This record gives sequence, C-alpha cells and structure tokens, in this order.
Amino acid sequence: MASVKCRCPHCAGTFPAEAQPKEYQVNCKHCRGLVTVPAMAVAAAVNPAAPVGQKTATKVAAPVIRAGRLETQEDRASDSSLGIERPSATQTITPLNTPLDELSMDEILRHGRAHRVSDIHVAPGAPVLFRIARKLVPATTKPLNSKQSSRLSLALLSEAQQEQFHKDHDYDFMAIDDYGRYRVNVGYFDGEIGTVIRLLAQRPRTLEELKIAPIIKDLAGATKGLILLTGSASQGKTTTMTAIIDAINSEDARHIITIEDPIEYLHVNKKGLVRQRQTGRDTADFHTGLRAALRQNPDVISIGEMRDFETIKIALTAAETGCLVLSTLHIMSIDKIIERILSFVPVEDEGHIRYVLADTLVAIIHQELVPARDGGKRVANEILIVNQATKNIIRNRGTFFLRNVITTGKKFGMISMQSSLQSLVDEGAITPETMSDVMVNYR
Repeated sequence: MASVKCRCPHCAGTFPAEAQPKEYQVNCKHCRGLVTVPAMAVAAAVNPAAPVGQKTATKVAAPVIRAGRLETQEDRASDSSLGIERPSATQTITPLNTPLDELSMDEILRHGRAHRVSDIHVAPGAPVLFRIARKLVPATTKPLNSKQSSRLSLALLSEAQQEQFHKDHDYDFMAIDDYGRYRVNVGYFDGEIGTVIRLLAQRPRTLEELKIAPIIKDLAGATKGLILLTGSASQGKTTTMTAIIDAINSEDARHIITIEDPIEYLHVNKKGLVRQRQTGRDTADFHTGLRAALRQNPDVISIGEMRDFETIKIALTAAETGCLVLSTLHIMSIDKIIERILSFVPVEDEGHIRYVLADTLVAIIHQELVPARDGGKRVANEILIVNQATKNIIRNRGTFFLRNVITTGKKFGMISMQSSLQSLVDEGAITPETMSDVMVNYR
C-alpha cells in the first residue's frame, strides 16, 4: 500500500504510515504518543510523490491529524481565536505487568530510568505515574490501594527514617542505587502515605549540553556579586546552577561552597575545590551554613534557595564582601523579582535591602523547561544583566519597567523570553504552539 506522511499533534514530528481503508492508530516515534490517523483523508490531502508530469493541486498548509480528522494551519488559527485548546496525542509507555502486591520500588525505578522520566508518583487510588514531557503517564494498569502505596513508599526508608517520618509526617532525602540518584519526598496525603521521586542525572550536566545562551558562561566568570536563577517549580533551576558551578570548577582554581537541601548532584574537584554541605546533616539550615561559609575563605557560595530574610541578608553581605553568590528563587517572571525578595523583608529594612540589592545584583537568569519536538525538553531563558538603568529601577521601586530594560538591552547580552523561544522555534526544536503556551505568562 502507498505510504503517507503524518504529523503528530503532540510533538509535531512527522513519520510515515501506510494508507489503510479505515481509521487506525499508530505510535509517534518522537514522543511515544498514540495518534489516530484517518488514512484515506490523509492520503488525499498529503498526496506524496505525485507522478512526473501530473499537475498538482494548489499548495496548502501541511496537515495535522487531530481527533480523527484532518487539521490545517487555518483550522489551528481559527481554534486559537475561539480559545479552543488543541488536543494532543496520548502519552503511552509499556506498563509494568508485575502484580501490585509483588511490585517493588526497585522495579519501578528501573522502569522509570528506561523511559527517561523526570518524576515518579506513588499514591493510593491511582496507578504508579511517570512524568514524561510534563504529562503524567500511567505505569501500571491498575490503581494502588492504601496498603500497596504505603509499602512501596516506606521501602525507601530505613527504620530510623521511618520513625522520623511518622513523627514529622514528611521526609526528604537522597536515595542512591546502582542505576542513579533520586530526590525523594515521602508524605501523608489525606491520611494516606505516598511518595514523589525526582530522577537525577549521574553527573552535573555542562552548559553546552543544556544548550543555553552563551552569555550564561560569561556570567560564570564573574568574581563577585549576586546571580539569581529564577523560575517556577521543576523548571531546571538547580540543573542550570549546577552546570554553572561545574563551569567554574573546570576553568578556575576557586574555592566553591554549596549549601543544599538536599544535595542533588555530586561534584568532583577539577581546577577548583568544591565543598558541598547538606542542611540537616552538615549544617543546621541555610542561614547557619551561609554564616559559617563567610569564615571558610570562599570564592563562590551557592545557596540552594533563598527562603527567609536571614538567608537573604547574609547572602547580600557575602556578595558585598567580594564573593560570587549563586542562588535560586521561585517566581513566575523577572518583573516580580523585587517584590518576591522584599516579601521576606521587614518593612523597616526594605529601603536598605533595595539599595544593597541594586549594588550587588549581577544578573537574573529566568528559565522555562519546554517540551521539544523530539520528546525531550529544552531550556528557554530570559536574562537580565544589571546595568545602571536596572540599578535605578530597583532603587526607585519601578520593577514593572524591568521587562522594557530586557527588551532594549540586547547589546548588553540581555535576552527576552519571546526571543529565546523564537530561536528554539527557528531551530526546529519546539513548535509555535509550545511558544504560544509559554508566552501566556509573559504578556
């Protein structure tokens, strides 16, 4: 039978399929999505390899398979104007066939690694769920009951850890096996025990591997000041900060102290010396470890997250005294950064913190992890380089002007989220629809 070219509505990847007399389903090789293909309609519209000399019809936009019918670019534009969400392909993986009463956490972790998942969710009343390209995908055919969820979750804990967990009702820790490292949170949810597991890379990824803006490598060469990595949860902030630390460690003989909760990536000493401290094990908390770091002859201090006023104040003090300080902060966009920091600050200290922040801040790297056409993820960055205009905005409470500074600051190395996403679209890494979805938060 003739072969036709189909386009996956989830990742926009194209793949060949044989034309059939009726509707059928195929798996997209890019995103492992299950796609319903009305073959005869596709065959008529795509018309691959017309015979030589045959007149072809007027050229039309490339078709996309959607909900059992053909969709063109005009359909997509019409849907967008009406506010209709385009359905995507269903993510599918090979389910675990082991009976749930016999299923082990080791088997779940191995299966997750095999499917390159980012997170694993274990909860009663739901199947084991894998997060792939931002979507939760069932990894078992049946839901877990309370006993099964509890058994799997507690299997990760020692007796001492279980005792602490039942006392605190939450427990965070790092787990290591022959296949890799995992960040684990075990907790009570509506009176039942469940767990969320983040699968981590075996080693820090490099800036080149992340394919992020070259200006970030230039920022890694800074010798003092504060660099903030921002974004909402699970956007790869820690991965990027780890890559920056690895770049410093690889190129400069500097003393780097990290304070983390917990330690996610293990560094090895290269040209520099890296000392990693975990809160609760190596130091009581962030601000205690940060205060101690000031007396440990650091060149670079990395703070997992700025969570309170005491940590912010000491971090700014360290940046003032000549250290390079790296930290993360949860915000939706850069123009909300100052309000987010000042939300931790007592009213009487607000003016002082504004001036110190204006003097010490070097750059803000805001990022989004976006689904790529190949089924993986790519990083889109919005970057603010602090120049004199930025300093004046921070001091004078005009943070709503920061986006204008980014837009007009290209000559300083600044990048807007729109231009970063457009570069990924032009590269063919992501779809225009993905760009539109992300830009909703940047208008």
